[in-house]
Amino acid sequence: MPMEIAPTCGLIDRFTWRQKLSMRAGWFGFMGVGAWGIYLQDPLWALLYLSYGLAGFTLVVLPCLCTHCPYPSQFSTCLFLPAGLLRRFYPYRGPQMTTAGKLAVAVVMVGMVAFPQFWLISNWGLLIVFWLLALPVITAFPLHYCRRCRHTGCPMNQASGA
Repeated sequence: MPMEIAPTCGLIDRFTWRQKLSMRAGWFGFMGVGAWGIYLQDPLWALLYLSYGLAGFTLVVLPCLCTHCPYPSQFSTCLFLPAGLLRRFYPYRGPQMTTAGKLAVAVVMVGMVAFPQFWLISNWGLLIVFWLLALPVITAFPLHYCRRCRHTGCPMNQASGA
């Protein structure tokens, strides 16, 4: 008698404490290192970077990406923020994302990584720390999370069972 495999086999239902900690530390860590590296050379640009990061995260990433993600609303888990906080301010709007939202999220996320490079290139120590924090976050998504994700409307989703 063949064993029946659940249709959700391999997809992530919950993120572990370790996964949450590593993603949050990496994401907010590289932004902090980037801001610090800019601040050492030009405090005004550091303030602009922090403003860009905060505005981009709260006004673009959370409403355009996270409101369509099933994890905070259906599974009470999130890699970047406490799920209850996310649900309170950004209620679930279904899986389908708009094309403008997808583009905006991509631009904001690339900007968060690219923006501080001009200042960090002159401080090799901070540049290395920045990339030691950023690379695991950047590579974890296409290599691990996107292959097991339940967010069917996300353009990065590569899950076969989604």
